[in-house]
Amino acid sequence: MKNPKIPESKIPKTWSELIALRDYLSVCGCDNLRFHDHQIFYLNYQKLFSKEIRHKIIFKTIGKNDAKILRNAFPYNHLTKNLGNIGHYCLWSKKGPLSEIEIESLIKDKFKNKDYFWFENSPKTKSIPEIWHCQIFVNEN
Repeated sequence: MKNPKIPESKIPKTWSELIALRDYLSVCGCDNLRFHDHQIFYLNYQKLFSKEIRHKIIFKTIGKNDAKILRNAFPYNHLTKNLGNIGHYCLWSKKGPLSEIEIESLIKDKFKNKDYFWFENSPKTKSIPEIWHCQIFVNEN
């Protein structure tokens, strides 16, 4: 069964509209969050590299830290196409789930005085459920 698509009329045109989609995004598993060519690249990346290799890449990128915020290598750029300078990041944790206080602290330290929101994808829609992570959107305008 194919994943749903966000109707073009629901693609946000404002930061507030994007924030309003937060709960939906955490469970949608939508195919059209990325531009079509980028989604194909992402799916090919998943086929080309085993989960074990992808895990090693993430752990190497996190380095000696327990957790690290990284720019999302496969951002939801179709979703944010109307919004200007919106950064899409992932917070990855080697030590498992982080508390809301830990998440907020890490985000506020990295993105001082910026508007942001975050959410954790549902287990069903996580691309790498074995490593705890959440999605972060930052209004970098």
